[in-house]
Parts: sequence; structure tokens; C-alpha cells
Amino acid sequence: MLNENFTSDDLPNDTLRAIYHYWLAMKGTALMPAFTNFHPEEIPALLPHINFLEVEAKPRRYLSRQVGGETIKAMGIDFTGKYLDDFPLVELMLKKNYDLLVANKRPYLNFDKLRWSSKSFLDYYALGLPMSTNGRDVDMVMLGLYYQFPKEMQIKFYNLEK
Repeated sequence: MLNENFTSDDLPNDTLRAIYHYWLAMKGTALMPAFTNFHPEEIPALLPHINFLEVEAKPRRYLSRQVGGETIKAMGIDFTGKYLDDFPLVELMLKKNYDLLVANKRPYLNFDKLRWSSKSFLDYYALGLPMSTNGRDVDMVMLGLYYQFPKEMQIKFYNLEK
């Protein structure tokens, strides 16, 4: 479910709230920040939850520039350096969200299942945040991602000896 009309209070956890507040601080009074405003050393604890997609205008394509560790863990693959259209099922599910962000130049919050993954049972939140070099056109998408790993996925060891 995609939502473009959200506030910080609507974000489901402290991780996404911190990413959103960092993006707001980067942009200041501008419509959106430039990627050059991003300084990973300022938010090391959040980096596993952040992905960057470079937006190519014509034809419209999305290139994964950085994929956070939580996405790699959830998906079981590192998409860094790959295009969205290299993964047709993922593109089918996500391209419309990215295209909407590029067109509207506004953040969005999405909640869904990883329907294109072998871990399709996982719920996730995606916070799409536009970035721009020239202040007008979205050329980078910053994604804050939070995956809800079920408690039963946590392996517990029991001593079966009596």
C-alpha cells in the first residue's frame, strides 16, 4: 500500500523515522537534497537500512548504486551495480512506485510483502526519498527499508539431552 501523504508519526519504527529526519535535514528548505549532501559517516547505524537507486532519464531506468545489508539479508542477493530491469519480477512490482516518486518529487511510504522473493512471507516498509543534483529533477532515490523478520525465523537451540 503506497502512501504519499504521511508524517513522521506514521512511520512504523525508529529506524525509518531516523532516516526520514536525516533526509529532511539534508534537504533543508530545498524541494529535495542532492546526493552530495549525504554523508554516511553521520548515520553509520542506519546504513544497513538504506539503498540508493540512480535514475536514468531516457530511457527511464534505475541502477542500484548501494544496497544495504538488511536488503541483502532479506533478498538473499546483492543488487549493487544491477539495473532494476535485470530483474523483471522485481521491476513489475516496484517500477511504478519509483516512477511516481520521480514524477511527483515527493517521498512515499510503502508497506507490502516481498512477493518477488523466495522470502515472500516477509513484510517490509519502504520509504522512498527523492534526491536531485539540480534541485528540479530526481536523479537519485534514497530508500529507507525495514524488513519484519518473523520471530519464528530466529533459530533456537534446545538441549535435548536429559
